[in-house]
Amino acid sequence: MNDFKKTIALTISLAVIFGITSCDREPDVTTSVASVTEAVTKPETTSATTEQTIETEPETGHYEFRPKVMSSIFRDIMGDGMCEAYYSYIDAVMNNEDSFAVNSVNDYDWMLGQFPGFFSPVVAQYAGSNYAGGYSDGRGTFHYVTTREEFELKESEFETLVTDILNEALRDDYSDFEKVLALYIYFSQNYTYDYDTLDRMDNEYVDNLSPYRFLTEKTGICSECAPAYSYLLLQAGVDATVAGGGEHCWSYVTINGRNYHVDPTFAMSSGVDLSYLMMTDERREIEGGFTRDDMCVGCHYKSDRNGEEYTAADDFFAPLWGCYLVSWDHADKVIVYEDTEAVRHTFDYSSFG
Repeated sequence: MNDFKKTIALTISLAVIFGITSCDREPDVTTSVASVTEAVTKPETTSATTEQTIETEPETGHYEFRPKVMSSIFRDIMGDGMCEAYYSYIDAVMNNEDSFAVNSVNDYDWMLGQFPGFFSPVVAQYAGSNYAGGYSDGRGTFHYVTTREEFELKESEFETLVTDILNEALRDDYSDFEKVLALYIYFSQNYTYDYDTLDRMDNEYVDNLSPYRFLTEKTGICSECAPAYSYLLLQAGVDATVAGGGEHCWSYVTINGRNYHVDPTFAMSSGVDLSYLMMTDERREIEGGFTRDDMCVGCHYKSDRNGEEYTAADDFFAPLWGCYLVSWDHADKVIVYEDTEAVRHTFDYSSFG
């Protein structure tokens, strides 16, 4: 590992709903910008810090909120029946109902314990399972943790927040990889790691860790950041889920039939470090020590649904690893980056699509 990277300090807290973990990495640098069109402060790779710019066009997107999104890998792991129950659940929430169709108590428990946090953060925040006794005769019941009026307000605010992020960070003509890259840049410049919460977790159980909190408060730990990043990708039409290993979790994207690890937590406050973008399994182990045997896809933690069959082997993006972004030209499909010796290189990704 390059000497400018600090040691990753990890801790863990398994939440009741979807097994939340935490991670820690001391940032190398800070940035002083808030969008991909402004100046980036590059980390010190020599004795001086150099100001660089990301030269993307300031054109905005026209994305609309999608109430139902789903990772194809998650659907494969959980099964069609559970996914259909989730869609029924979201319909019930949107229609101000309190029950939905579900095949079994097992599907009820798994679906309400996993799906909302990954695929509907606002619903996960303000509605929840009735737990024991919540399933009977093909129907599952749930409750709201606030008034219906407040839920509708929070839902509307969240939808606006999500679409504002997408339309600020993305253009309509971005490819799936460009959406991954643009949101990676956006996360590195607009969110911070929550070290205060990490410290608290050493001594107490910390409730309310969620992608909803991360997106609304712009700070969080890995188990909040990775699902939030994957969720925004799904909203933008990119197939994404989460992966985990040891006491850390990150995002896992599928593009052109190939899988890649992307770690938005390690990218936060990094000066747009490209080390954690579009990684293979091998690179994921190098960047963090997360071995294939300890890794799971689709969840943060080991269970009987771990996605061991999914692999990430395509090293098309290997030239970017260990380097920092200087500029990105969407029109020409070119990324300019600097290595650890501050030498500039050009990466042409046009053949990727």
